[in-house]
Amino acid sequence: KEFKAWAEANPELKKQWEQAMSLKLPVDLKEEIMNLEIEAPIATRKSAGAALSKAFELVPYLVGGSADLAPSTKTYNGEYGEVQKGDYAGRNFRFGVREHAMGAVTNGLSLHQGLRPFAATFLVFSDYMRPAIRLAALMKQPVIYVFTHDSIFVGEDGPTHQPVEHVEALRIIPGLKVLRPGDEEEAKAAWVEALETTDQPTALILTRQNLEHIQKYQGLDNFNNGGYFVSSPKDADTIIFASGSEVNLAEESAKLLAEKGIKAAVVSVPERRKFEKYAAEHKLPEVKLRAAIEAGVTDGWYRLVGRDGLVIGLDRFGLSGKGEEVGADLGFKAEKVAAKIEAALE
Repeated sequence: KEFKAWAEANPELKKQWEQAMSLKLPVDLKEEIMNLEIEAPIATRKSAGAALSKAFELVPYLVGGSADLAPSTKTYNGEYGEVQKGDYAGRNFRFGVREHAMGAVTNGLSLHQGLRPFAATFLVFSDYMRPAIRLAALMKQPVIYVFTHDSIFVGEDGPTHQPVEHVEALRIIPGLKVLRPGDEEEAKAAWVEALETTDQPTALILTRQNLEHIQKYQGLDNFNNGGYFVSSPKDADTIIFASGSEVNLAEESAKLLAEKGIKAAVVSVPERRKFEKYAAEHKLPEVKLRAAIEAGVTDGWYRLVGRDGLVIGLDRFGLSGKGEEVGADLGFKAEKVAAKIEAALE
């Protein structure tokens, strides 16, 4: 009775309440986010941060925060206020250095309904909140996780802070969507997909380091398949699958192979589990070799490349040093990748 009276007296607020309770998105959300002008090279944590800022503007029930890493994860939107003792009107949460509690709180916010929560921290700290992430997936709660500093390219913090097994560890949680965008366009598309996904949680895996724009011969039309061809020369000798920062590396490696007369197609795979299903249902071109590149453990990629395929990854911990130098030392350099693919083709 009281609600009915309130609704009749406040029709606009009632409309907003209904939109929040149903997680209804503005019809122009995708267009507004995808039309953001972002110059590359840029880290995907920054391009995703720009997309989040636009989402804050468009989706009034979007709330969230970070485990004391908001400046680094690019997830703070100060103009929308903070949740404080006695004042709960803000939309930014200061969770403090307690990742598991952050995961539990965002689960509670989502279960309450009427709010769309996100939680942000470095990828290596996702281990601390894994039980909460698992519960979100089990309960089909659409919490969004923003995990930045996603690989050995973190650099000087060394092996303790360089994720190696973490992306794969998240991928094996049933019902968790894991998106690892490879440039600023994919980062925007990843945020759109995360917001449009309301029946499961989503993890965005983002870089610390700058990435070049991916030259896509067919644009992002097939992004929602989980992966798409960035380049596809006729009668390719090999297909190189890659995610995130390694898509740039795959492109560079393909150019070096082309100089030696080896035709390499490149496939960006932001969501591998979905693309595995797509690849099983839609026959990919026959090639002499399937290869994959990711700066992490290799096991899962064999489902795409097959037992006879080549996976260039990292089945060890990282090193201390500048990110680019660490990557080169551990084999993530175009010349080394091209040489491995060439050798595997022989």
